[in-house]
Amino acid sequence: MVDMRFFVENQKIEKEMSWVQAQLRLHMNGATTEQMERSGIDYRINYGVGIPHLKQLAKRIPVSFEVAERMWFSEVREMMLLAALIVPTENMTLDFCRDWAKQINNKDLVERTSMFLWTRVHNIENIILEWLAGENKHLLATAFYTVGRLLQTRADVKSINVSELVNALRSSEDLFIMKALSFALRMKLRHCPQEKEEIKAFAQSLNSSGEMNKQMLAEELFNELDFMANS
Repeated sequence: MVDMRFFVENQKIEKEMSWVQAQLRLHMNGATTEQMERSGIDYRINYGVGIPHLKQLAKRIPVSFEVAERMWFSEVREMMLLAALIVPTENMTLDFCRDWAKQINNKDLVERTSMFLWTRVHNIENIILEWLAGENKHLLATAFYTVGRLLQTRADVKSINVSELVNALRSSEDLFIMKALSFALRMKLRHCPQEKEEIKAFAQSLNSSGEMNKQMLAEELFNELDFMANS
């Protein structure tokens, strides 16, 4: 992780953190941890606890920004995902969003935070535009996935258009980024039909690029176009 944070001692919060960690040990799964490590997903500590267990555990943790912040900067996978689930979003100013986002350095955090956290944050579109303009590939993928999740949950979100998404790809051929962009564009097709022709033209340009990852992305978009046409 980028930033191992140190906090002023607080016995109440430390007691809550210890209780959470004990609960995580009850559901740890070494096989899942090993599988994640083999796919390049690294944390300081990873118990391999499944998402259903984490969602149930999140309901038992007092809602507190202070607890969530300590969890997020713990470098423990499950603590970080719990933080994304429980943090009161009224406390997540744009500056806090930028600070938390610095910790996102693997595919697991990209996909989970786009589901659990960023779609709940007010004015997150401002941060998404920063991620789209930046050079950090994990935040670029987070931007794409978050746009897709926003469209799934709030179909009126159209402030980030196809051109901004496509231009953010630039010359990248990273498969993970391609998958993330594919998700965002497929959600655009479902919720913003007025952008269909622009997405279709983009898919055609990808298909004629001669690059395998871009052609794979084009195929996913063509399949979605066919699905929409026949549904």
